[in-house]
Amino acid sequence: MIASSIKNTHQSSHFINYCRRPLSSTTATTPKQQQQDDPTYTLLFHRSPSRSTPPRAMLGISTFNLSYWTWYVADFTPSVNAAAQSKLALGQIDAETLDILLIDPKMGYVGLGVSLAIWGGAFMYVKQLVSAMWKGSNGSMAVSGLKLPLLTEPKVLKRTVYDPNSNQFDGVENIQFTQSELESENVEFYSQGDLSISGEKDVNDLLVKFDGEFGKKIGHLALKVNDDNDGSGENGNDTSSALSHLSKQKYLLDIGSVDEIMPNASPHLLRSLVIRDHHLMTGGNKKVQTNNNGRRGSWKHNVKPDESDEDSRANSVNVGRSIKKKGFRTRRNR
Repeated sequence: MIASSIKNTHQSSHFINYCRRPLSSTTATTPKQQQQDDPTYTLLFHRSPSRSTPPRAMLGISTFNLSYWTWYVADFTPSVNAAAQSKLALGQIDAETLDILLIDPKMGYVGLGVSLAIWGGAFMYVKQLVSAMWKGSNGSMAVSGLKLPLLTEPKVLKRTVYDPNSNQFDGVENIQFTQSELESENVEFYSQGDLSISGEKDVNDLLVKFDGEFGKKIGHLALKVNDDNDGSGENGNDTSSALSHLSKQKYLLDIGSVDEIMPNASPHLLRSLVIRDHHLMTGGNKKVQTNNNGRRGSWKHNVKPDESDEDSRANSVNVGRSIKKKGFRTRRNR
């Protein structure tokens, strides 16, 4: 009887101690919380790796040219002139022959300066070329350039994912990348509106001629980083405006074919690279500004944000058509 009582008392103490244990502080992470902690990114633009050969050749030849003229100035010219002076000191040549053998150092410095300018231009060009652009689930944008010295694309773009439903490997355009995954490749991140197209003519062609379809705008698009002091660029002389745009230029979006722009990517690129810089804000009705002279100023149209790709695509096309009818045509005909 006593043994049974002791056994029941022992079991009760174990149960009380178990109930007194503190709850674990770790909780299951919901998909929404995980998305906030590590947003996902979808590819918008992917520059074809096969088009990296010309930039490599440009950078390689300019580097070789700079190296040659550096050697010419630092080693070749001093060595030849020193040898000629030593022969004159030994009496092996006369003064007239010395004048023929001596090399003017100015020619070397001129060649070095020109080669340095060529190399600097080539380096800045390849450094600003965009290899890939992503849109984030949090509304941000990620941009990656070509990696020096061989101008290779980020290794994350070589990843493929097997789809058991189609029994095939999904292409890079269908893969969801995480922010931590892109950070390991030194990708730079920007909030929506931090980047914009730098050239007014490029924006006009993109909206008026191509209705906001980036895949049809073959060639280079200069991208700048916006700040609070950015103006519309309509005031001031053309030279200072061009220098200002050039100093703020951050990237070169080189579009070689329609295939490099991912499907349904144009609406997001339009919102991120054009709408903020040309005051096409969200909410409200359209507004027309007038200046002191009573003339119609810059045209503003408001677009409602939408998470759906199809709705955003329709909104972006409407923005392009509205600007085409109201804004840029009017500005161009002035």
